[in-house]
Amino acid sequence: MTVFLTVFSGVITFVLGQLVIKLLVDPVQDFRKAVADIALVLIEYANVYANPGVAGSEIEKKVSEEFRRLSSRLNAQMYLIPCYPITAKIFGLPSRKKVVDAASNLIGLSNGVFQSASNQVLVNVERADKIRKALGIFIPEHEQVKLDK
Repeated sequence: MTVFLTVFSGVITFVLGQLVIKLLVDPVQDFRKAVADIALVLIEYANVYANPGVAGSEIEKKVSEEFRRLSSRLNAQMYLIPCYPITAKIFGLPSRKKVVDAASNLIGLSNGVFQSASNQVLVNVERADKIRKALGIFIPEHEQVKLDK
């Protein structure tokens, strides 16, 4: 009987551990990967969104689609995390409002890479800055783009 209880408690512990990993830890890790991918493209494509209309239509279209895809992915990853407000506090994730703001600004960047209004550079750089702040993406002060308003 003792052996059965030991094996049974081991199986229950294993199953509960796997549930926590699959339902909580994996979605949080996927969310963080999405934030990391956003940090990557904000640096990688800074030359495109800070100079709208200069890179050429093929590159601008690619960058626009990438920002839009990442916005969608960020939203989707947030909704996969159960009890997001509570889980966000436990794992140090941004609030739901900040995630929605970041996703909205990613869509704005997606639309802003093409040539348009004269102040589009300023708008795009401000959007990128809002995304970084909302998601907690650190950039050293000396590497941040500063535009005169």
